[in-house]
Amino acid sequence: MTNSFLPSLPTLSDFFFQVWENGKLTLADRLQLRSYLLSDRLTDADYTLLNRLLHAVRRGWVSCTSDRRDGEVTC
Repeated sequence: MTNSFLPSLPTLSDFFFQVWENGKLTLADRLQLRSYLLSDRLTDADYTLLNRLLHAVRRGWVSCTSDRRDGEVTC
């Protein structure tokens, strides 16, 4: 069963590379990350990439940025 209401997402490896290259996880990136997690199409390799990305945030290699005007970051 496919969810036709979900927008087409770029591959997770492309998403990971884009975030890693920028060194920032924006609000839009976090929403896209949520879409990946809610999809039922993730493989074990995808979960490994997600874990690496979250580890990079915890270590400070990737920072969370805010797209909001008040500057509050909720990552």
